[in-house]
Amino acid sequence: MSNLYHKRNQRRISVLYPVNGNKNILRTVEGIKLRSFTGPNGRGITVQETDGKIRSLSVKKCVTM
Repeated sequence: MSNLYHKRNQRRISVLYPVNGNKNILRTVEGIKLRSFTGPNGRGITVQETDGKIRSLSVKKCVTM
């Protein structure tokens, strides 16, 4: 999933991500990547979803479609 971290900003992405961040049920996250970051829990990306919500996703939990 390192390629999401290195993907250029303002690009469209579509990934599967666990519901509430920790369940074994995946939901689709589609939107535009705003930025990449490195935090205390590792690498992550910030995504603006198609409905306007801004989410921060951990790269190690993302599953490409």
